[in-house]
Amino acid sequence: MADGLATRGIRLGGRDWQLAGPAADSFFAHAEDHLPGMEALAAVAASVLPPDGTVLDVGANLGLSALALAPLLPQGRILAAEPSPGTVAALRRTLALNGLEDRVAVEAVALGAAPGEAAFHAAGHSAGAHLMDPDTLGAAALPQVRVPVETVDALVARQGLARLDFVKIDVEGFETEVLDGARATLARHRPLVFAEFNAWTLQCNRSANPRAVLEDWLARFPVAHALRGPDPPLRITPATLLGFLHDHLVLRGCADELVLGYDDAWLGRWRPS
Repeated sequence: MADGLATRGIRLGGRDWQLAGPAADSFFAHAEDHLPGMEALAAVAASVLPPDGTVLDVGANLGLSALALAPLLPQGRILAAEPSPGTVAALRRTLALNGLEDRVAVEAVALGAAPGEAAFHAAGHSAGAHLMDPDTLGAAALPQVRVPVETVDALVARQGLARLDFVKIDVEGFETEVLDGARATLARHRPLVFAEFNAWTLQCNRSANPRAVLEDWLARFPVAHALRGPDPPLRITPATLLGFLHDHLVLRGCADELVLGYDDAWLGRWRPS
């Protein structure tokens, strides 16, 4: 632990893995709480990924999502984007502990709507609570570093990706900015997109209206579904949007995973985790 990182074992996807992270980090200490979500992520990805597919993991955190997705891609690759310097160190350690360095490329950048640089406020208590907006609740009291910002379009071009099959986005309310910087990539590759929709982080971190965000996402993607555990995913349309949003706010604690795409063919191959 000379670098301040601890390791612990987890079981994900029927396999034993090693996870690295700061010992005092609540996300690391309670990683098992996040495993059902990772199983759900892998189940959706399995419905579209060929063995040689390509995944973009936006908000890779300590590496749980990479561990969930790597077994699906024996000949494929994952680009894991994570801006927090401390979390990047833990992510690299996680990949090394599990022999995945050659299959998962770490991009130490924030992905957003335009290239540049941004202030990044590191939350020491949890790798899942870092913030990029200086107006965010409590951000002024957090340590601040400057991090590079790149668009998905620029990253895909720089990496020379000939294909992109699946995109996961979990960036604490800044998912729309990621989509804004991915317009050319989405139009060209038409990947399935697995995105967190969280009304609390949208309002707290971006002062964004969750209804407006959801309407925007539905305008970008012809087909949208919300995961409902082992039950069939719930189709969201402009006509059912308010009903979904009511349940999201009142019944689901502002936490939903949405699957955004260009058709619903994945549903025929999806099997609940």
